[in-house]
Amino acid sequence: MTPKTAHPPTVRILTLGCAKNTVDTEVMTGLLTEGGCRVVSAGRADVAIVNTCGFIRDAKEESIGEILSLARARDKGRIRHLVVAGCLATRYRDDLPKLLPEVDLFVGPGDIPEIPGLVLRLVAGDAPRGGFAGEALEDDAYRHRVPAEGSASAFLKILEGCDNRCSYCTIPAIRGPLKSRGKASVLAEARMLVRRGAREINLIGQDITSYGTERGEKGALVPLVREICAVPGIRWVRLLYLYPGRVDGPLIDLLATEKKLCPYLDIPVQHIDAEVLGRMGRRYAPDDVRRLVARLRERLPGVFLRTSLIVGFPGETARAFDRLIRFVHEARWDYLGVFPYSREEGTPAFSMRPQVPEAVKMERARRIQDAQADILAARNSAMVGREIEVLVEKTRPGGRATGRHRGQAPEVDGGVSLSGYRGSAGRFCRARVTGARECDLFATTVRETG
Repeated sequence: MTPKTAHPPTVRILTLGCAKNTVDTEVMTGLLTEGGCRVVSAGRADVAIVNTCGFIRDAKEESIGEILSLARARDKGRIRHLVVAGCLATRYRDDLPKLLPEVDLFVGPGDIPEIPGLVLRLVAGDAPRGGFAGEALEDDAYRHRVPAEGSASAFLKILEGCDNRCSYCTIPAIRGPLKSRGKASVLAEARMLVRRGAREINLIGQDITSYGTERGEKGALVPLVREICAVPGIRWVRLLYLYPGRVDGPLIDLLATEKKLCPYLDIPVQHIDAEVLGRMGRRYAPDDVRRLVARLRERLPGVFLRTSLIVGFPGETARAFDRLIRFVHEARWDYLGVFPYSREEGTPAFSMRPQVPEAVKMERARRIQDAQADILAARNSAMVGREIEVLVEKTRPGGRATGRHRGQAPEVDGGVSLSGYRGSAGRFCRARVTGARECDLFATTVRETG
């Protein structure tokens, strides 16, 4: 029986980590609201929930820091109860209750449907500290999602977990094996997001090219994307997190013919040295990557390509790193994220030898960042004078606005600063690029397009 309270408990949620966590928080928000709680964005609250990331060391440190900060807020009477949710809670489910006695309740991603009842029990003084369900949400949970108000861009998670088993990655241990959502559930959510104002849909998952493979549905991503593009009201569809070895002909053909698909692909290649790729457990060869980049640029003129690289992986020699930085100059990715290898317990790479010194990792990451900064500056400068389509995300007085063009994904690729825009946020316009600075463009509005 659900405990009753004198007033709806107020809940404040802090979201850390990736876009997949953002989606989980929005599902949590809807469930809490329907379950008799009131979700607040700031200030005092009966309950604070930290939706954590536990993927790599920096993310873990950030999560612990925020948990301790909220514990201090509770000591000052700003909150009454503290809940830790998400990946960190799942990864360290046996250790955290002992290490963090300040926390009242630990829940994993699979526990999200139970959170409203747990919160009400917590406020009433009766709730367990832990107890974890499966790693992934069931399809039915997503229908409760409440996306952020006023945003014309939304993330749509089409799967959870991963079966790639890369030697450095903690995701299978945290989120479990690959579990693709049903097509009907995904399409229903896409329509809901449009009703709430979304014009851009960004498809996400640990590896969206694996969609449906655990059910024996080879090539299932292409028909799913085609049906999402057919949803009325959607203007842009973007594909994020594609495994290099699975970007195939049918997917490239769809990108070439479907006008709603942004000419943008996020393809994390991680490295280009054959021995390092083998130790990482990545199932493709250096020449496969080079051929893929060349094929995409030939078949999709003007395509924007993003990748992620790991430097300092165990056994990465100076020669292997030299191959990587030469590849950065040769491939000329439009956007690139580089990460010093994070040694994570429970992964095969943890015990690999030799480990690369931290100082060497940081220096190698800096060299990649410097090389990519030059490439991006040249790319953006070459766009000056071009006319682009912009999704306007924020407006300011005096005709100023900010947004993104089709080659910029949310949160990671910079944006476009507009002048002469008189419309509202959440709409599109044509604009002429007048300048560039670091990752951002400056443009003058030509006309609004709806």
